[in-house]
Amino acid sequence: MVLLYATETVNPKAYPLADSQLTTTLMDLVQQAANYKQNKKDANEATKTLNRGVSEFVVMTADTEPLEILLHILPLNGSNRGNEC
Repeated sequence: MVLLYATETVNPKAYPLADSQLTTTLMDLVQQAANYKQNKKDANEATKTLNRGVSEFVVMTADTEPLEILLHILPLNGSNRGNEC
């Protein structure tokens, strides 16, 4: 699991956003992964784990500033690697 942290304001360009139920589920998964020390906290780490096929999913925050930091991850969604984004 890869977790990307950022600032506190949601960028209006970020779409789609998780609804409250999905947010709760994601936060539970993030906490479980943190207990197992499996979180990665950087866009570069996310890219590495996606390229290696290690990531099961990536949580990207809508409050990242600038949002372009995350945009290079989207083409790596793994459609040719067997991952889903």
